Amino acid sequence: MWLLILVGEGRGPVLEVIVSRANYIGSYTSRKVRIIGLSTALANARDLADWLGIGEVGLYNFKPAVRPVPLEVHVSGFPGKHYCPRMALMNKPTYRDGESL
Repeated sequence: MWLLILVGEGRGPVLEVIVSRANYIGSYTSRKVRIIGLSTALANARDLADWLGIGEVGLYNFKPAVRPVPLEVHVSGFPGKHYCPRMALMNKPTYRDGESL
């Protein structure tokens, strides 16, 4: 069984349900489920691999040092308690910087 997932915002819970369901169905059928996860940045690769049932041999987590272009990290704080206004504030600089590319 092959499963390809391309989703937008809110993908965390959606992916969790889809992968959990695929694994559950796979455990009750004679067909094996192969899950391949790709990500641009992942701080908890080992935790995710454990949840997916992937051993040390199947986990490839490349360190930032192997990137051909160095990665810069900037941390910005945004005021506000409520989710939607805070997300709008956070999206403005990203959208602005994206337009200049």
